Amino acid sequence: MTWRQELKYIVSGADRELLLGRLCTALTPDPYAVRNGFYQIRTLYFDDPFDSSLFNTLAGVPEREKYRLRMYNSDQGFLRLEKKIKRYGGSQKPEALLTAEECNRLLHKDYMFLGEKNDPFLQNAYAAAISGGLNPRCVVDYTRAAFCHPAGNVRVTIDSEIHANRNTDVFFKEPFAGVPVLENGACVLEVKYDSVLPDFIRDIIRIGDRSRVSLSKYAAGCVID
Repeated sequence: MTWRQELKYIVSGADRELLLGRLCTALTPDPYAVRNGFYQIRTLYFDDPFDSSLFNTLAGVPEREKYRLRMYNSDQGFLRLEKKIKRYGGSQKPEALLTAEECNRLLHKDYMFLGEKNDPFLQNAYAAAISGGLNPRCVVDYTRAAFCHPAGNVRVTIDSEIHANRNTDVFFKEPFAGVPVLENGACVLEVKYDSVLPDFIRDIIRIGDRSRVSLSKYAAGCVID
């Protein structure tokens, strides 16, 4: 599996509109974008009793990982368990599809079925859940605009309306009830690529003196009031 490079920036709502105008003319919209160019993502994060994933993220530990359950556009027919792995700026994301019933079992900390699956990733997830005592920790919901380009296998996303709730029972509930995690309507710009980011895309996403940040939606969701 290829290690992907990842850049993150905090941008304003005005920056978002400017970027969307640029990206629409140069890159291809993501096929998930079925709602006027946008789609909804809801993610449930897991952590151990010591909040190791949270503290490793806040401390900037260069080698870390976390498990998360993800749903798109409130579609309970398409649910994925993912493992986000970070290694010194590179990332990988092994994943597997689950049913709504299986996801409900995870919400209730019933992991036994993972070990019974004929899937090495899910078997490893079972081992991690049992040995590490993983528990559902936080749910984050947001709207995403995404664009792709084959050069460098680039994917650019802008996430807005980011809300979180530490009550994980809300994962399947509509409408989502959460608290904003960023102030003044700020958004998150993410750029992912395999090895080299083409200069023309670097120019497209350049806005003023915005600095690169290390922001985790999971960490931001955990520290909401």
